[in-house]
Amino acid sequence: MKTIKINKNNFTKTDVNFIADELKQGKVVVLLTDTIYGLHCIATNKKAIEKIYKIKKRDKKCPLLVLVKSYCMLHDYVYVSKKQDQYIRAIWPPTTRLAQDKKYSRRKRPTAFILKAREKLPKEIYGKDNSLAVRLPKNDFLIKIITRLNIPLVSTSFNISGRKYNEDFLTKFKKLLVNPDIIIDSGKSKNIKGSRIIDIRDINDIKIIRN
Repeated sequence: MKTIKINKNNFTKTDVNFIADELKQGKVVVLLTDTIYGLHCIATNKKAIEKIYKIKKRDKKCPLLVLVKSYCMLHDYVYVSKKQDQYIRAIWPPTTRLAQDKKYSRRKRPTAFILKAREKLPKEIYGKDNSLAVRLPKNDFLIKIITRLNIPLVSTSFNISGRKYNEDFLTKFKKLLVNPDIIIDSGKSKNIKGSRIIDIRDINDIKIIRN
């Protein structure tokens, strides 16, 4: 496991290409999201997905979340009705920098939505009834990486399942048999918890899974 420091507010095209290439090779990469640090892999790589489950000691019955680069990518991987789309757009950030700067409220909590999957990704990340949790991050660095890959990223908090999240990565994970391949150190996160998760498969019966 190696650690590389990258300023997420002053990154280069070379930084993006390097991380995207590592992910393409099936590596598990730790990245700072717009919430906390997470374990990431390309969402089509079954071996990398399996490695994330092993790192976290996570029950395989617990599905994983994916990050997308845009609303178009969202529609590519899950079924979204007009009402669901309207609900999502009221909470997710716009995908243009200008819109983010002028209109998007930073007070809005990063949110993943559970929707019915189109079954284009490995079944290992799906929940019951082919559901998939999807999130559009408000993070230019992640968006550019996903754009470079043109495939969603699996993203899950960098901690052992059932244990409290903290950012003492090296001392916390160095004794494990299975470790991430690369940690991208972007400094301390500004948040202390991950995104909330809302099930909107039935738009008339919305369920908050994690607040």
